[in-house]
Amino acid sequence: MTPARCTQPPSGKAAMAAAQYRAALPVIQTRRLVLRAPTLDDLPVWTLICKESFGDTEQEAWTEFSYYTSGWLLHGHGLFSVTLKEDDQVVGFVILALEWDDQEPELGYMFRAEHRMKGYATEACTAVRDFGFDLLGSGQFVSYVSQSNTRSNALAERLGALRDKTAEGAFDNDQHVWRYGEARA
Repeated sequence: MTPARCTQPPSGKAAMAAAQYRAALPVIQTRRLVLRAPTLDDLPVWTLICKESFGDTEQEAWTEFSYYTSGWLLHGHGLFSVTLKEDDQVVGFVILALEWDDQEPELGYMFRAEHRMKGYATEACTAVRDFGFDLLGSGQFVSYVSQSNTRSNALAERLGALRDKTAEGAFDNDQHVWRYGEARA
């Protein structure tokens, strides 16, 4: 099956323009990782994670990838591709973005199964949390986490977020809302 045209990288002047636009977006480096603007070369990893985690089709994965990537132009924040410093391998993604029903920007993440439980999510989310403090300010973004997702709730707590019971009132009992204030020492 031929891949959809929208998933194919541009060429010529369009490729140069896309590279120029991406170069204007932030790049964050941590001890082991580089967080950078997504490229179409990252789409297969995004699609794989979406299929495994949510049962998404390729088209649904493309739509979400485009949606989060567009956040950079629309809101000044969006999707980061998380790569290993040592070999530029994409291991996951972190967002600081708005979804349709969100009342405020959300810090979220997705990592490939083989790259979980290695501290990459903590390292990458800490960097994006600090980016969010600088860009949006303390208390201006949250993580929405299902009560049953113990690992993500623990990560939000490690990142210094506190449960916002008032914001949780807008959701069913299963939804935790973690608000990010100033980083704890």
